[in-house]
Amino acid sequence: MIYIKARIKLYEHRRKVSFGDGYHPLFNFVSETKHGGKIHLVDREEFFPGDEGLVEVWFPFDDLGKGVITVGKHFTFDEGTPVPIGEGVIEEILEGDDPPFNQGQR
Repeated sequence: MIYIKARIKLYEHRRKVSFGDGYHPLFNFVSETKHGGKIHLVDREEFFPGDEGLVEVWFPFDDLGKGVITVGKHFTFDEGTPVPIGEGVIEEILEGDDPPFNQGQR
């Protein structure tokens, strides 16, 4: 399992509605490779199109490979389409197999 802190931006004209805690988009760290993850909102209850902010992301499987998840790594995220709805950068790799916001919810 991988658990990170990242700064993301939700594109204003790609998604029409906000998302809340527990949102599950697909993340693109490597070209044409998507990985499911769960977003925890750190400083708000909803994330609206056009917003930028800090989130924590939990990836349930360690299938990203060594060297892919690194501080400073840029990524995009989407909802299963070729067009990204947002982007981000990893700010910190956090400790623990099961983040506090996810305990008992898998």
